Parts: sequence; C-alpha cells; structure tokens
Amino acid sequence: MKPTKLNILLICKSLPWRFKGGIQTHTWNLALALTEKGHSVSVLTGGAYRKAEKQYEIDGVNIIEIPFFPGRYLKPISNLAEEFSFNWQAKNWVTKNHNCFNVIHTQGRSGYLSYMIPALKGRLANTIHGIISRESSSEKGWSFNSKLHTWLTQKIENKLLKAAQLKIAVSEDVCKEISLSNQLEGVEVIPNGVQLSSITATNKMHISAEYKTRFLFVGRLHPVKGLIPVITAIAKTKSKIQLDIVGNGPQYKTLKDLIKKLKLENQVRLLGEYSNAQIHEAMPSYCALLLPSLYETQGIVLLEANAHGIPVVATDLAAIRESVAHAENGILCNIEQPESYVFAMEYLLENPAEAERMGAIGKERISSVFTWDKVAERTIESYQKLAV
Repeated sequence: MKPTKLNILLICKSLPWRFKGGIQTHTWNLALALTEKGHSVSVLTGGAYRKAEKQYEIDGVNIIEIPFFPGRYLKPISNLAEEFSFNWQAKNWVTKNHNCFNVIHTQGRSGYLSYMIPALKGRLANTIHGIISRESSSEKGWSFNSKLHTWLTQKIENKLLKAAQLKIAVSEDVCKEISLSNQLEGVEVIPNGVQLSSITATNKMHISAEYKTRFLFVGRLHPVKGLIPVITAIAKTKSKIQLDIVGNGPQYKTLKDLIKKLKLENQVRLLGEYSNAQIHEAMPSYCALLLPSLYETQGIVLLEANAHGIPVVATDLAAIRESVAHAENGILCNIEQPESYVFAMEYLLENPAEAERMGAIGKERISSVFTWDKVAERTIESYQKLAV
C-alpha cells in the first residue's frame, strides 16, 4: 500500500532569495504547497563552497544546503562548470541519502546526474522548464563557453528524461517539443501557479495614479527577453511610454548604455533586482506588464500580473497563448514588429477601462486555473504513479 504522507526531495541549485528566476520560484512555491497538503518536503540546494553542509527549516520546508565549487569563476567554461559542479555534489548526496525519500524530484537541470543512480528507479521525477538548445539559440555569435555547455547539457538532459519515471512539462508547448525531439511518450503537463495569499495582501494597498501610467518588466536581463528592440522602438516613436525594468543579468550594462544613448532616461528606468515581496507590492500599481520574450516556456510573471488584476503585453508565442488570450487578459504582439508592443501599450494607456476589463478577466482565470493549491494536487496525483 502506498503511503498517504510522502517524503519528497526537490532539487534546485538556488532558491528565490538567492537568485530570482522562474525555476527557483516554481520550486519554492511547490515545496510550500506540498507541505500545506501534509507531506514532508526537503529542498536540496547549493551552499557556500568552503562551508559545511547546512540544514534548516523555513515555513515547514527542510532546506539542505550542500557546498559546491563555484565554477562560474572558470571563465572559459563557466556555464558548464557551475552547473556540473553542483550536480556532481547533488548526485553524491542523493546516493547516500535517497532511502529517506519516496520521491526524488529534479527541477530543470538541477539534479540532472540523478540518472546515474540505479537505486532511484521508480522514484525519479523531472520537471522540464525548458530545453537548452532553444534557450541558447537566442545568443548571437555563440562563444565556446555556450557551445560546450549546450552540447554536453543536451546529452545529459536526454539521459535524465529517459531515466525519470515521471516527466512533467510546465506547458503544452514544452511537452510537445520535448516529446518530438526525444521521441518520448507519457510526458505530463502541470503548469506553474500563483501564490494567491501574497496577491490578496498586496491588492489591498492604495494604488498611485502616477504608476497607472507606467509599464513594468520583471525578469532576467538577457537577450532572450527581447527588451532591446522594444526600447529602440519606443525611441523611434513620439510615444511617452514609461517603462520600469526590474531585474538583473548579463544585459544590464548594454541596456543602461542603450537607454542613455537614446536619451530615454526620463522614460525607461532600470530599477535593479527586487525581492518577491517587493515585486508583489509594486505590480498592482502599474498599467500592465510587458514581456517581449523571444522564447518562453510559460512565464510565471504573466500569471502573477493577471493575479494582481493587471493585463499583459507579451509576445505571441505558443507557450504564452496557453495563459494569455489576445484581447481578453492581455495583448499579444508580433515578435518581428517591435513597434507592435509600443502600439499595444499606447492602446492600454488610452483605454483604461479596457485595461481594467482585461485585468479582471485575467484575475478570474488565475483563481480558477493557476493556483499552487491546484498545482500541488495534480503533482501529488502524478507522484502516486511512481513506485513510492
């Protein structure tokens, strides 16, 4: 008879208070939701290189920090070295401690060497947040670092997918892509969710009229997010679009220099990184969220914006269409026409009632489909298919 209370190990190299990203947010919110359902959840994550292993508890979730060599300092191979270093240590830890868990659930490429542990057969799950070849394709003039990382990681991804008994994709688009490219069957789709308790608290705040004329971008500052063409398009029009950019990443300096070159300092602001709490506090004050990505697997930030009752202006991508319907809870734009994002933002500014209507539709949809409570329920149902 399978246990009703599961001991679950989630593996994620970093968590949202160390690095804010979609996978980190997903892992932590899933851990909290599974804990609320009465299961015992531990998260295996990266710790400081010269420190000992550390365990502590946050909101009922057991955090296990394991030291690993910071490969990011090996510049010629930093991408691969950083990832591989953590995963090697994670493999060694799981090899010694796997008997404590009914389910070992790797997140994206965190824990990708788990396929090397035969004892995990029947207990190994993997959530696919994206595919390395697609993520890297947005980089112009690939460096040796990127090429090596992509080539080897793709091979390891394939081995993990074949070894995992439970394979979960965060969107139908990712499911289709991974199934076709790896000739796999039985990939389940369980989307990201939104923590409605955070949303309810911040929605009670007073919303400044000043910010309702501004737009917000939240995310990693990387070429795949498509910000440069949109900022350039803003400069080419007479539009007075006001855009706040929250986040950090490899494109920060490039964006800063571009904004200065185009003399947009009074319109486009680089605000740096915010905590999750700060983002939730700020989000309902904006007219809409902007996400002009070249590639997305779903986009948690889109769900968060709608949960706060604001519409989104986003790229017309298959994965985004799974949560955003054009002219219903947002406006979808042509990636080949950067000015289309500017036109969409202008439309929402000129039609505040329409923006409010779209936001209300989005909020209703989130509460009925994309909550972490529902995501946790579906995940637990999938766990029961494992040999736990």
